[in-house]
Amino acid sequence: MALPKQEIVLVDFHNTTVPVWRVVNDTVMGGISESTMTNGEQGGVVFSGTVSLKNFGGFCSVHLHNTAVHDLSLYDGISLRVKGDGKQYKLILKTDSELNGFSYQFPFVTKKDAWITVHAPFQEFIPRFRGAVLSDAPPLNPAEIKSFGIMISDKQEGQFHLAIESIKAYALQGQIGS
Repeated sequence: MALPKQEIVLVDFHNTTVPVWRVVNDTVMGGISESTMTNGEQGGVVFSGTVSLKNFGGFCSVHLHNTAVHDLSLYDGISLRVKGDGKQYKLILKTDSELNGFSYQFPFVTKKDAWITVHAPFQEFIPRFRGAVLSDAPPLNPAEIKSFGIMISDKQEGQFHLAIESIKAYALQGQIGS
C-alpha cells in the first residue's frame, strides 16, 4: 500500500477520557468474558481482558459512540496506531445509531509488544451482524460514520492486551482541501 499523503486525527487517545468508551462483552448473551478500557501508562488507552468460550461466549469489544456524523468521503480509510499481543482484532465502524444494528468490520493482526500502524481501506470493511457476513448489506459509506469500535473474537480464548494511541482517517492522493 502507498503511504498516506494526508491524515486527520479522529480520536487522539492522549486527549480523550476512557469513560466515553462503552464496553460490550459476550455477557449480553450469557457469556462470561470480561474487558476494560483504561488509560495507558504513556498516554493512549489499553483495551484488555479475558475472552471465555464458556456459555457460548467468545467476544469482548469497546465502542465510541459519537453524536456527530464523520464525513470521511474524501479519505481512503482508517489507520490505527496500536501495540498488541500478537492476536487478531477487528476495527468496527457503524453508520447507524442502532445498538443492535449491523457493523462494518476490518480484521487486523498485531505484533507482540511492538507498535504498528494498521491501514484499513474503506472498501475492505465487511458488513457483519453477530458474526455473520451480510451479503445484502450496502457497502460502507464513509460519509456517514457514527461510531468506532475494537473487538476481539473468533475463539481467541484467554487474556488479551491492546494499547491504542490514535485513530486517524488517511488519504492516499493528498487532494483534501485543495
